[in-house]
Amino acid sequence: MQLAANMSGEAFLGFGAFNTKKITGQGTIDFIKFRQNIANSKIWDDDMFEQVMGKPE
Repeated sequence: MQLAANMSGEAFLGFGAFNTKKITGQGTIDFIKFRQNIANSKIWDDDMFEQVMGKPE
């Protein structure tokens, strides 16, 4: 169960950040903000993912 949660969240975002590094200039996500969102029971949707992903330069 833990692995499935990791792969659907952190790994998904991490791979996305790596793939868009040339666009955003960032190779990682904001893991602290991601964990805060989880702790605050935020819905895992595009808006939540957008908060933790790098912004296009």
